[in-house]
Amino acid sequence: MKSIKKLLFLFLAVCASCAYADVKCAYIFSDNMVLQMGMPIRVWGIAAPGEKVSVKFMDLKGSAKADKTGHWRVDLPAKKKYVKEGQELVVQGKNKIVFKDVLVGEVWLGSGQSNMQFQIKHLKDLDNKMKTEELPSEIRYFWVPAIGSETPLGMFDLPPESAWKKYTPENYDTTREMSILLTLFAQRMHRELDVPIGVINSSYGGANLETWMSKEAIAEAGTEKEAEALLARCKEWHQNDITRWKALPDAKRPTLRYPRINYESRPSQSFNAMMNPILPYSIRGLLWYQGEMNSGAELYLKQYPFYAKNMREIFENPNMPIFWVQLPDYKESHWPKIRNVQRQLAEIVPHNGVAITIDGHEMDLHPRDKSKVVDRLARLALADVYGKKLVARAPVPQSVELKDGAVKIVFKHCAKGLKLLDGAEPRCFEIAGSDGKFFPAKAKLSSKDTVVLEVPQEVKEPKKSRYAWAADPDVNLYNSGDLPASPFEEDIK
Repeated sequence: MKSIKKLLFLFLAVCASCAYADVKCAYIFSDNMVLQMGMPIRVWGIAAPGEKVSVKFMDLKGSAKADKTGHWRVDLPAKKKYVKEGQELVVQGKNKIVFKDVLVGEVWLGSGQSNMQFQIKHLKDLDNKMKTEELPSEIRYFWVPAIGSETPLGMFDLPPESAWKKYTPENYDTTREMSILLTLFAQRMHRELDVPIGVINSSYGGANLETWMSKEAIAEAGTEKEAEALLARCKEWHQNDITRWKALPDAKRPTLRYPRINYESRPSQSFNAMMNPILPYSIRGLLWYQGEMNSGAELYLKQYPFYAKNMREIFENPNMPIFWVQLPDYKESHWPKIRNVQRQLAEIVPHNGVAITIDGHEMDLHPRDKSKVVDRLARLALADVYGKKLVARAPVPQSVELKDGAVKIVFKHCAKGLKLLDGAEPRCFEIAGSDGKFFPAKAKLSSKDTVVLEVPQEVKEPKKSRYAWAADPDVNLYNSGDLPASPFEEDIK
């Protein structure tokens, strides 16, 4: 009996070894991929424990031995020039893997909730166009379907449709699932830089900030208790959905799907499933479009800096730029508060920039016209990352003070100066006293960077000033680069 058990153990050990006999690369690697120029080319996967794995890309070579668990990683030196002609990346162990048509360019990751996820298929004209036309072959995309997990997923847990692809009619089925915003951003960057562009879409409609934070980031932010409470609520909501579904008549129940798990609301669960499998692929930066699901929360100001810190750590890019979109016009009266928080965070967190979109006036939870958003994100990237000389930042208050009986607001990021689109006086300014009640304030543009407000008669001691504090404010204050001033609320000094 003992000898049989021993033979069985040896057989299982051999089988386990065979399972790792072939070298495999993480699923983020495929034909048509774009590697980030100027950064180490990190390649990883599994092999037999102790097996030597070599990686070669053009004139770059490196090797490593798989550890006891079979995991290996090779970091090739950075490629210092763009590569526009397709090359081969070769991974060699007991077997050989050859990835074809590999380019070296600029890689950007897009994440957040539905406005980042908002797919090509939702715009009929663009969807139809993708059936018959293709974008330049130097533009590639990688799409991570919206999924979630209670535990971190691994490098092979991406679905088959996740692979680097070109925007061609042949790839229409996955192309139409791709983010409109990222697609337009890739086109703009390609036109401006004339280099290969890769975009990775990892976004989930309805997602809150917490679901994109690792457990470590939530702990570092000091919000573990709040995360535990949120998870408990999510489980309760899901159970309530199941109870309602079970209570349906027998004839109707089969016509409706069983309630899905609300991963997008559960702390860390989108991170586990949609970020962990692609780490630590080298990327230039992150585009972030989120905030709707945290618009009523006070925790955003506290949590976001640790989200940003965590993203830079896991992608091994300590100064990684993160550019994000302030919430646009919409009917929700509490959105001005999160817009103000987003404006503040752009000043607090280094290597950040915010695109102001308060002048869209679509009043749609998912604005169809993404061109204005893309233009403002692209300006931030082109100016901050690629050194282009253009106006990239919108006006924000630098100082707010009471002087000579009036409130003087000095703005920064005015470029050649502030301007009024319609030639009228500045609108949407308010002042409040110690009672916190705001009243409209008459404003005038007194210099290229300064707006002066008259103190309303109802306000005896001015304490606070705010601007564009409404669901859909009728703004007219811009800088010379046609970027609208950000909504804000500030104490009067």
